[in-house]
Amino acid sequence: MRVLDELGREIERVATEAGDVRPRRRWWRPGALFVLLPLCVGTVAVAATTQLLQGEPVRNPPGLQLDPKQGLGVIVGAGKLLPPRTADPAGGPPWGLRVVKTSRGLGCVQLGRVHEGKLGVLGQDFAFDDDGKFHERGAEIIQKTDCQLADAAGNAFIAISHIGLPASGDLTGCNPQSAYKQTPMCERSSLRNVFYGLLGPEATAVTYKDADGKVVRQRVSGPEGAYLVVKPTEPDRRQIGYWSPGVSPGSGLRSVEYRDGSTCMIPNPRRIGGARACPVKGYVTPELTPATREELATPIRVRVGREPVGVKGADKQRRVTFSFRARRAGDSRSQYTFEAKLVKRGKHCSSGTTFGAIAKDVAAGEVVSSELFFPYRCRGRLQLKVGYSQERRPDARRVVGLNDDKVGTVRVDLR
Repeated sequence: MRVLDELGREIERVATEAGDVRPRRRWWRPGALFVLLPLCVGTVAVAATTQLLQGEPVRNPPGLQLDPKQGLGVIVGAGKLLPPRTADPAGGPPWGLRVVKTSRGLGCVQLGRVHEGKLGVLGQDFAFDDDGKFHERGAEIIQKTDCQLADAAGNAFIAISHIGLPASGDLTGCNPQSAYKQTPMCERSSLRNVFYGLLGPEATAVTYKDADGKVVRQRVSGPEGAYLVVKPTEPDRRQIGYWSPGVSPGSGLRSVEYRDGSTCMIPNPRRIGGARACPVKGYVTPELTPATREELATPIRVRVGREPVGVKGADKQRRVTFSFRARRAGDSRSQYTFEAKLVKRGKHCSSGTTFGAIAKDVAAGEVVSSELFFPYRCRGRLQLKVGYSQERRPDARRVVGLNDDKVGTVRVDLR
């Protein structure tokens, strides 16, 4: 999640400067819905709320296997539909939020339209064959950017900005910027700017400017501190079709108010060279025993594949598998990490560094194994570092895996 936070802030910064921002690709592959957003007038006129027909539900991609001990984990319970209801500029069912928790201790917030007490999307803007029906989204339909690790009290702190999203709430139906391959361009009038999240138990209200420039104050909802702002995307706005995930708002709102009487003013990112987030008030820090290099260090084994591996949409790749025996348990808050870099490389090698977390629960003494892929024609020397990262407080600037070799460092040749 922390890598996404950092990436989100960078996207926010770039979007406020000159030039178009190319839309980030969706997490789910085509045909699978993952973000529920506004519904309004688009390609198909939508009937009154009480006349909406029920369509097939939103589903996860075929073949997706969720594991309670890996990645996000699996959803625990049916989630909680939160009180905020925000009208869409074109009318229809209000927008709402649902919070869900996962087996790996993450809290996730889902965005959608609320119809008859259910969260979902509409069949318009080329989604669901423009059937004009309401399509329910279950609590199990989540993506990585919906979620953040909860604190010791179980509260999740999340702030998401969507700029230029189709009113259907389905990002697979159309592209906000232009037609792309088999995806048509969205109608400009159907695009929305949506700012929402969970500010925690210490937040009381947010303020923002509406489409007419008027300052509006919105009280947050419940102990989650939920807020939800929906505005039409400006007709002349050039930078559209992107979103920015984080742990606290750094754009879209004017201010955040707290129970202690303090107010966090959020400056225009254009004036300060990028988004600057508000503090995370009310966060309960978990108790974690520090991990030292002495108790983590262990041999790392690397196996370099000899045969090329086919990867869809890319040149043939070489599989590199590394493994080690964990001396300490790992989970979503204390996790093993890796950094892979070609310190010597030929002309067919890609540049840059691959890094991240081994996102799975690990028992002490368990053999941990992970795979990396490199262009098959690449010849060079690979340096691999394995570390161990612990998250005590959410930090949008923190990048997991870089310069961490508490477990060890190994070098191998790709030939």
